[in-house]
Amino acid sequence: KLMSALVLMDMPIDWASSTTICEDDCDGSSHQINVGEKYTLDDLLHVALIGSSNTAISALARMTGVTAENFALLMNKKAQSLNLTSAKFVEPTGLDAGNIANVFDVAKILKENLKYKKIYEAMKVGEYYAHPLNKDKARRVWSTNLLLTNWVPSDFQSGDIVGKTGFIGDSKYNFTVRIADKDGHAVRIVVLGSESSDSRFSEARDLAEWVFEHYLWPDQEGYDQLVE
Repeated sequence: KLMSALVLMDMPIDWASSTTICEDDCDGSSHQINVGEKYTLDDLLHVALIGSSNTAISALARMTGVTAENFALLMNKKAQSLNLTSAKFVEPTGLDAGNIANVFDVAKILKENLKYKKIYEAMKVGEYYAHPLNKDKARRVWSTNLLLTNWVPSDFQSGDIVGKTGFIGDSKYNFTVRIADKDGHAVRIVVLGSESSDSRFSEARDLAEWVFEHYLWPDQEGYDQLVE
């Protein structure tokens, strides 16, 4: 979904425009948004990035006007432009095991996404309310990033945790995240193949804590004593 988001950022999309969710958009695994509901494209991007909705990202890809096959080609073209040597994509949701990338390329994909304010601000949100234009009530969407919601606890502030989850049976539980400490020093972490949903978050948290405890940044006291 992060690579799909990059492709979408390259297109002249009117985020205030809207679309009605159709059967072809839905994968049946989630009921965050449903067939027949009408949303702005901005709402769909938030639901895709915050709630990891396959339906939302499929609807956005459809609204670009290119075929699913050509959308995948655009994803691969974008990967080449970013010098991602391992990344290959076959569809926009991340559900197909044909979508692959190593940890280095996933970290690069996250870095590129965070350059876009629209994506960065969305992925900082723990609880979001999508508003179907043809319904009376808003739809609450929780972030799948459990560090952000503190459902997996950490000492990091929610505004300093920006990441994206992924899961399919072949690759198990995956997570890439940018975590910053109280001084604004940040690391990007990629966890692939974790055995449970919660463990990917605790592993990322523990890695970040270890780095901040064992490394010094150039602006920190004592750094000058580390090198000649």
